Amino acid sequence: MDKLIAQLEKASVPGHAAPYDPGFRPAALWTRAYRKLAAASAGRRPVRIALGRLDGIVFHYALEILPWSAETAEATYRYIERTLKYLLWQKGGCHVWVAGCPEAAARLAADYRAGGTRAFDADVMGETIFGAPFTVKACTETELPAASEPQFKMGGCWKGCRIGFDLGGSDRKCAAVIDGKVVHTEEVPWSPVTQADWTYHHDGIEDSLRRAAAHLPRVDAIGGSSA
Repeated sequence: MDKLIAQLEKASVPGHAAPYDPGFRPAALWTRAYRKLAAASAGRRPVRIALGRLDGIVFHYALEILPWSAETAEATYRYIERTLKYLLWQKGGCHVWVAGCPEAAARLAADYRAGGTRAFDADVMGETIFGAPFTVKACTETELPAASEPQFKMGGCWKGCRIGFDLGGSDRKCAAVIDGKVVHTEEVPWSPVTQADWTYHHDGIEDSLRRAAAHLPRVDAIGGSSA
């Protein structure tokens, strides 16, 4: 194992070991250990990642890395690559710009393409979701596209006839509201974990929805969650 990676693995051992996975190392602890080393390095380098979509939305994320060398390359690339993968699935985008580390940008471009080690992520975030080839480009900080993050106001409207349900492991809960006022709630025991027949799940969910709908003049929206 790479010497620096071994050091970071040792520093990220959790205080309470996972009995079924003793080799588990939480990403948060590994990242914290790397950032601590980078912050203490006089030669640390700033890196900025921009993640863009076709509609002009661009997210920015800033990192500090250790000086790139044969001794630090593997750990630093892992840090940057894991950060990018997280950003892709947290925010979403098909175009990536990396400023401050052309070495990592070149490896990312090779990995996030057809046939690369991250081909799945590149395909999903590229053609599948955004309908465009996934790209990774090295650039300078001045060449980064300007950040343009969307601002949305969530909630605030209680009008309408709505149903909400929650599928738990031992019961399913369902509620109906009219203009924010609860008119029906119910919990029905069930055992989805032990039932392999899909019709059991389908029929149970439909039963709860129909029970709730019986208390409404119409159904404007349905929202649900599952364990």
